[in-house]
Amino acid sequence: MTTGQINTTQIVSQAIMSAMTVSVLATALGIMIAACEGIPMGLEIPVTQKAIDDMKSAFGAPVVNKAVEEVGSDNILVLAAKVEDLYVADMRKKYGDWETVTGISQAPAGDLRTANEIAKALHDKKVTAQSVPEKVSEAVSTGKRRGRQVAQPVKDTKTGIVYGSKARAGMAVAAKYGLDPKNHFIWYEVIKKDPKRFVRVSPQEVEGI
Repeated sequence: MTTGQINTTQIVSQAIMSAMTVSVLATALGIMIAACEGIPMGLEIPVTQKAIDDMKSAFGAPVVNKAVEEVGSDNILVLAAKVEDLYVADMRKKYGDWETVTGISQAPAGDLRTANEIAKALHDKKVTAQSVPEKVSEAVSTGKRRGRQVAQPVKDTKTGIVYGSKARAGMAVAAKYGLDPKNHFIWYEVIKKDPKRFVRVSPQEVEGI
């Protein structure tokens, strides 16, 4: 089966089977859809250069460049699936299989920074699937704390409210745009509707930090 013949329905079905895959794949899809001009009628459409640039910021240039090289940029869903494959493979190589799965499953949906920090904490502390639950919990908490420290807080220019992450900001205002406030990936749709609403701020400006 060639790249152009990949069954996109099968890709989605496989993604739904794994919370880990859904988290990374949904993030990639959200970024690319948000970068489209207008609302796409489907996912089997070409990827814009802006989407590729935005993906590099989220997943790293090496991962995105390799994904484009392997599957091209003619299909949003196919490229998102390849980015997910390569991104998770890179995490597995750095931290280990169990650490990677645990990191992504324990991090807030779509929060790849925290997923990496959790996996790294498990790896650095030599915590394994056989470790006592207390050690696992401690390492996960360490990773989540580090994840919050490296998150990208943003300020709502219309209300002055500062949010600890883009996901929280998007969910907080989603309803105002007729979007789902429970969708952890709604940030990308929000900024598509109102690209100048939020600005980045330093972590020190987030309440409680």
